[in-house]
Amino acid sequence: MKNEISNIIKAAQQGQRSAQKKLYEHTYTNLLNCVLIYSKDLNDAQWLFNMGMMKVFGSIEKFELGTNYEAWASVILIRSCIDYFRKNKKYNETLVPVVIEDYNDKAIDVNNAINNLETGAIIELVQQLPEKERIVFSMYEIDGYSHVEISEMVGINKNTSKWLLAKSKKALRQKLNAVYNLKNSINE
Repeated sequence: MKNEISNIIKAAQQGQRSAQKKLYEHTYTNLLNCVLIYSKDLNDAQWLFNMGMMKVFGSIEKFELGTNYEAWASVILIRSCIDYFRKNKKYNETLVPVVIEDYNDKAIDVNNAINNLETGAIIELVQQLPEKERIVFSMYEIDGYSHVEISEMVGINKNTSKWLLAKSKKALRQKLNAVYNLKNSINE
């Protein structure tokens, strides 16, 4: 499979349309989830994915054969999502962080509950978050960016990033409680 994808990439670098189509399909199958996390629904994700793939194809000549294509392409796709968010912010951040009591205990509960869900269910819950919370949660919890990096990439204050992360975790906790309460009431 690794040789096959290398051959497809090499042909795509030479501008062969059939290879570009195969590369698109391969990338869609393997990396759509990394874009779904940043979007509000599948239609939005597909649009963002296509925008990101335009950047992938625009940079494909720079890709070094023998390196990890999925990792390389996922960085481009994720940054494309972040760029779209940053360019389309409706207003500047003027939010003030709030103190959340028992944050660490509640964060552990959320993490344990998330670990017990399937990927599709997690993506659905994250997609229900408001845009800013979804972006910060995805960048911090899924992609591993620090609050400083998030503030630089998204153009918000570091403390706002922390506040939005806490707010997103609180919203996810409420959604998880609703899911588990519903499951428990059905099982009783």
